[in-house]
Amino acid sequence: MRIVSAAGLTAVAFVSLAACNKSAPAAGGSSAVANAAGPLSINQIPHRKPGLWSQTISMDGGAVGGATQLCVDAASEAQMSLAAAQSTPGAQCAAPQFNRNLDGSLSFTAACDMGANGKIQTTGVIKGDFNSGYTSTMSSSTSGSPEPAMNGTHTMLITATWTGPCAPGQVGGDMVLANGMKMNVLSHLTPVPPRGGNSVTP
Repeated sequence: MRIVSAAGLTAVAFVSLAACNKSAPAAGGSSAVANAAGPLSINQIPHRKPGLWSQTISMDGGAVGGATQLCVDAASEAQMSLAAAQSTPGAQCAAPQFNRNLDGSLSFTAACDMGANGKIQTTGVIKGDFNSGYTSTMSSSTSGSPEPAMNGTHTMLITATWTGPCAPGQVGGDMVLANGMKMNVLSHLTPVPPRGGNSVTP
C-alpha cells in the first residue's frame, strides 16, 4: 500500500510542477504549438483549469488504485508541487527543468535526494490540454530505497480529465480515492472525514 500511495502522490506532485504557474492554457494543443519550442522559464509553464480533475494512474503497465478525484484551485497549484518532498523528512529536490517540444508537448526532468529513502531521477512528457484533459508519461529511476520494490526504473502513465467545478465544501488539494477515502495532498496525505458526515473507512 505504501508503494501505491507513493505513486499517487508522486503523480500529483510532478503534474503540479508543470501546472503551478499562470501562462499558456494548453500543452500539446493548437495554442501550445503556436509558442516557440525550447526551454521554459517558471512563468511560462501552463496551469491547470481550476475545478475537479479525474485521474487514473498505471505503473509499469498495471493500473494503480482506480480513478481518483482531485480538487484544484490557484492556491493549491502553487503548493502541490512541494507535497511529495515535504512528506519525506530530509528530502532535497533540485529545480525541475521544462522544455516545450516542437509538437507542443512539455518534457521535463527532475531529481530528488530523499535521504534515507534513496534518490530519484525522473524524466517525463506531458501532452494534451490543461483546460480539458492531458496525459503524463514519466520514467523514474530510484536507488537506495529501503523498500526493494521501489528501486530500479518504473514507468508511470497519468490520464487526467477535467470534470467540472469542485464539489461543495471541497478545497484545493482535496482528493477522493477510488475506495471513497478522502485526504488532502497539502496535508501530506492525512485522511480527513467527509465534510458534514462520518469518516470513510478504507
